[in-house]
Amino acid sequence: MSSTSSVTCAAPSHVYAGVISNKTDKPVLCTIHYSSGPNRQHEESISVKLDCGGQVCIPEREYQPTPETPFICRKIISRLDVQTEEQTFSVEQPFDGVTYPVTEWKFDVHNDHIASINPNARIKTRESTE
Repeated sequence: MSSTSSVTCAAPSHVYAGVISNKTDKPVLCTIHYSSGPNRQHEESISVKLDCGGQVCIPEREYQPTPETPFICRKIISRLDVQTEEQTFSVEQPFDGVTYPVTEWKFDVHNDHIASINPNARIKTRESTE
């Protein structure tokens, strides 16, 4: 009698780039943190101020692991921090809804949280349900 085992391979749930939208009625400071692989020597963060209702693209970042490496790697968005006058809150990888590597993802900043949104998901409208 032999037993078989099942190995499941899943694609990484990485976000490489996207958009942040400020859905609040106040300006916010957003800091995007990028991770760069196991040795983390190429990590970086960028910050941007968003006015109420503002939107900004999160750029994709790349790095060359070593000067001798003949290829370029993508940095992964690992965390988003949002700072208001009253508070600071964050969302970290793995982001809700991300099930495979994506180069376009949407983050909506609300008064007390950051929503992770698939920009390609169908939005149910009243017309589509009738």
